[in-house]
Amino acid sequence: MAVKETQQSSLGLRLGRGIAIAVAVVIIGCVVVLLVGGLVDGLGWWVLVVPAALVGGIGWLKWLEARGNRARRHGVDGLHKLYVDALDRAGRGDLTGAAERLEEAVVASGRLGDDAGRYMMVLLQELASVRMAQGDLGRAVAVWQRAYELSRAEQGDDAGSTLAAANGLAAVLLTRGERKAAAERYEDTLARCRRLLDDAHPETVAALNGVARSAPTPRLGQLHQHAAELYARILGPSHPDTLVVQREAAPDNPATARLAVGDLNGARALFAQAVADSVQRHGEADPRTVAALNDLAMVLREQRDLTAAYRTYERAAELDAQLPVGPHPQHLAAGNGIAQVMLLQGDTTNAATELAAVLDDCVARYGEQHPETAAARRNLDRVDPAR
Repeated sequence: MAVKETQQSSLGLRLGRGIAIAVAVVIIGCVVVLLVGGLVDGLGWWVLVVPAALVGGIGWLKWLEARGNRARRHGVDGLHKLYVDALDRAGRGDLTGAAERLEEAVVASGRLGDDAGRYMMVLLQELASVRMAQGDLGRAVAVWQRAYELSRAEQGDDAGSTLAAANGLAAVLLTRGERKAAAERYEDTLARCRRLLDDAHPETVAALNGVARSAPTPRLGQLHQHAAELYARILGPSHPDTLVVQREAAPDNPATARLAVGDLNGARALFAQAVADSVQRHGEADPRTVAALNDLAMVLREQRDLTAAYRTYERAAELDAQLPVGPHPQHLAAGNGIAQVMLLQGDTTNAATELAAVLDDCVARYGEQHPETAAARRNLDRVDPAR
């Protein structure tokens, strides 16, 4: 109640200040016109009304504009605080609190209108990720559907944000067991990605993986193998996307088997357990723990939980940097993963910086002429052709 009264008092103070400014402008205008009227023959008192009203009206409109700008800045600042708080809560495992903050932020973003259009898709994506992590797949579908329809309406069917939302929606449908609906969505998105993007783009990769994971069981291995051959050619034989689909073609553990058939939540839980087991048995700064972190980050990325994926890849890179005689293949995998997340977020500048670091590490590990180095150079050239 005290907060509400304070806000009302503040609003009244600002309104009173605006009226006072307008009145002062009118009075000053009247004085100026009066002086002019005394100097020019034939001007009467009645001529004060029109100029004074005009000057006062302009002053009032300027005050309203300044007040609106302050309100928008205040609204964006509040939106940012809600978003950061939600990310912090999600990082601490408070998914319920994170979901509540993101719901508040979505409502606040809607109130801000066009000024917050760029924020809405990020908020909806994070909210869908949190709902997915909670196991609330029904709400996750609803959030991704909203993001998809919003992007279609504002940006069009072929916009990057629309393709991203379509892949996110398909991933949740697949996790729910709606294989036919997921397959149709993935196939449509893949066709558009191939028309608008290249085969190495993360959205194209996600759609192609989704088509394989949602296929009828007898075709799963064949489609994953086809994807592995394609990725080896365009991304490199040791690229994380190449390695994971090779494993999906012939799963060697329950987590990979779950991933191969599109059970992203099941795969996430098992890969997270693998990280915990590796830390307990081998410690954090161990190649096996780094590999487990990269696996978990990849599933998080496929679920479009990009903040968690970035943090996990980053942790893998930090731990690998502590190992002797680097850079190691898992460090390169983490760097490539970070770049893929950045590209999914539309951050091509920082993605290029990360891929340049991967290229430098490849040169240091393999030399200039090695196939891995050549693949790293191609991946960087795709993102930053002018380099």
